[in-house]
Amino acid sequence: MQQFFKRFPWLSELALLLSGALLFALAFPNFAYRWGFGFLAYFCLIPVFLLIRRIGYGKSVVYGLLYGYISYTLFNFWLAKFNPVSFVVVPMIYGVYFMFWFPVFKWADKVFSRWGYLVQVLFWLAYEIFRVQGFLGYSYGILGYSQYKLTSLIGVADLTGVLGVSLLVIFPSVWIARYLSFRKEEGGGLAQLKKAAFLTVPGCIYLLILLSSFAYSAMSEVDYSNTPKWRSSLIQHNINAWRSGLKVYEEALEKLVNISEDAALENPDVVVWSETAFVPSITWHDRHRDNREKFNLVQDLKSFLESQDVPYILGNNETIAVAGERKTYNAVLVFDGENIVDTYHKIHLVPFSEHFPFEKIFPRFYKYILNNGATFYLHGDEYTVFDMGKVKAAPLICFEDTFGYLSRNFVREGAQVFVNVTNDSWSPAPACSILHAGMAVFRSVENRRSMIRATNGGFTCLIDPNGKITHWLEPFTSDHLTVDVPVYDEKETFYTRTTLIFDRFVMILSVLMGLVLLVKTILAKRSK
Repeated sequence: MQQFFKRFPWLSELALLLSGALLFALAFPNFAYRWGFGFLAYFCLIPVFLLIRRIGYGKSVVYGLLYGYISYTLFNFWLAKFNPVSFVVVPMIYGVYFMFWFPVFKWADKVFSRWGYLVQVLFWLAYEIFRVQGFLGYSYGILGYSQYKLTSLIGVADLTGVLGVSLLVIFPSVWIARYLSFRKEEGGGLAQLKKAAFLTVPGCIYLLILLSSFAYSAMSEVDYSNTPKWRSSLIQHNINAWRSGLKVYEEALEKLVNISEDAALENPDVVVWSETAFVPSITWHDRHRDNREKFNLVQDLKSFLESQDVPYILGNNETIAVAGERKTYNAVLVFDGENIVDTYHKIHLVPFSEHFPFEKIFPRFYKYILNNGATFYLHGDEYTVFDMGKVKAAPLICFEDTFGYLSRNFVREGAQVFVNVTNDSWSPAPACSILHAGMAVFRSVENRRSMIRATNGGFTCLIDPNGKITHWLEPFTSDHLTVDVPVYDEKETFYTRTTLIFDRFVMILSVLMGLVLLVKTILAKRSK
């Protein structure tokens, strides 16, 4: 077999690439096991960095493209039924990303040789920061999120955010890959490893940090047993709001009303419906009445809400007129009876599905996206905290709970509880909604706040301030979940108080290390 791979080295290289892509996808909730194999995250990059050490710069560009495309095709398998455009575009974006990052990883390995693997860890963290920025910002696939079930470790996120957990996850893969190369290239076995300070010293420091992280997570857990409780009924009606049409809207409202009436028997303080649970704009049709059928449906909704004794929080496509022009927002509304008493407009929109700011540059692509089911909104700009009497609640719409900065800013505005309303029913795979909830776990840990998630198809749940999912509904079922939400706000975490200190430290160090690499490369060329 060795002779065969020596004769056809590209086969072994391709095997490393494919195994790395598959392990990456399996580390998260996936097509094989909906909860994911989180332990694989500690090893999923071994094939990747073995491959990078073996190949040259030219191949690193090609293999980077292939790795990014294949790994995110497997990881985002659920996008295929939601939006064919996204299923093609997202892996392409990550293929382009890794076309750049693979040569950078190779560069670090080439210039520093023995110590290059530490620079590779640093640069991978820099990549995780880079990939969540701007229009294309996308948190899915950050390796730290794979540990959402390991509450005994992820407590460190209230210091570092999810990036600190990513560091703990990434290091073993890169270290092991470098050790395997050390054995092969230098004949270094375990006995010789003791003399290899470039491996043993960082390895020991990592183990110390890992053990300290477990200890800190145990000590930083908050006791919320004596805190006030906010009794909340979360409605999961299991109807896909992306299916447009009046009949769908009528069916959804009927189901929402029936489930809410059952929930009312449990005496909640609030009832929460999902993102765009009611699709036709309540504000627009109530005022303009340009569509009789939708106006009647809005009146049916308001009549039901008027009969209720508790406030309702619900998602709606809110359309308003500004200077004679219609403006539509993905919104969350608070109703007290039939009256809207507060409104939040989604700040961070989903790229390609909810906004595309390059209409003039790519007009054909813009139309193509719209023709494939996208709904474009304007983005909000206010961190509106709902005063619900017993609690001040921060609304987060859909994948807004995957971005740490949003939750942190809401807490700074006085939020005591996060209320996430989500529509994940476009994906028939439970793994998709569980993956989303796993990222939301970190928002609770980072800020030590409870989160309730009301979704139309899953994953409806309660997450406590320690990041534990304590109650949940089975995805793709029609039901309600009534929970006593701990209103814990006694601790202001380091993460909440500061502005991404760990992220900034990583970025500054990455830039400095990039400059060192550049200088060393120039000096090496001049010395020849």
